[in-house]
Parts: sequence; structure tokens; C-alpha cells
Amino acid sequence: MFNILLVPLDGTPQSVYVIDLVSRVAAPGKATVHLLCVVDPSYALPPGSESDIAADGLTYPPAHAQTSFARSVLAAAAEQLADRNLTVEQHLRAGNPPADVVIEQARLLTAEVIVMGHHHLSRLRRWANPSTSGEVIDRSPCAVLIETRDKG
Repeated sequence: MFNILLVPLDGTPQSVYVIDLVSRVAAPGKATVHLLCVVDPSYALPPGSESDIAADGLTYPPAHAQTSFARSVLAAAAEQLADRNLTVEQHLRAGNPPADVVIEQARLLTAEVIVMGHHHLSRLRRWANPSTSGEVIDRSPCAVLIETRDKG
């Protein structure tokens, strides 16, 4: 059982299975689960912005949409873990590539394990867009558990 878990989520249906795996490997009553959503920095709202209108008066509808989606992903995962006797913290970070942000967060939090999903991509898609989970596995400062289920 693990006490400090980092859980990067991307909002795909597979996230439900990732959270299920987290609930099975986290130490009840002791573990802190750090849920993480990474957004592209070009779609991140300026600090202190809660709507698509920033303090400078400019509007950022795509950034608001991305940030709102990321917050809803974190909230849904926290809700799924609500009755598991775990401490849950939500983190929304901007950065690119996402694997760099995940690795940095794992180091900052002194995570014992990263629990994440893996998407089955064709060779062409993997070449065009390298696997985030593959990068995390290669460079992680801690253990990595990968959930491969993506359909019920």
C-alpha cells in the first residue's frame, strides 16, 4: 500500500479505471492522493481568473473552457474517491509537455508512486505524439503503475 500517490488525469473515460486502481493501492486512513490535471500553457487562464475575462479586461474563452474541463475532471475523480478514507488534493498545472509536469510534481510531492493510464496508439500516432506514460516511466523518480483498461 502507498501513502503518497500522484495521479495524472486527462479526462478520458479511462480515468474511472485509473481512480479504481488508486483506491486499491492507497493505504486507507494514511494515504494522500494528489490528483493532477495538466493544461497547455497557451490555454491556461491568467492567475486569479475565474471566468474567461482576465484582470486586464481581455477575454480567453478557449482557456476558460480548458480550465473548466480540467477542474471538472479533478472534481469527478475526487468524488469517486470521497468515501475511501483517503486525503485527496487537487492540482491544476500548466506546462508542456505533460510528462515534464508529472515528473516535476512527483519530485515536489516526494510521491511514492504515480498511477496513470496508457492509451493504445498506432505507431504513426505514437511517432507524431510521443506517449506521456512512456516518458513518465522512463524518467520517473518513483514507481509507476499503469492502468491499461480503456473500455468497460
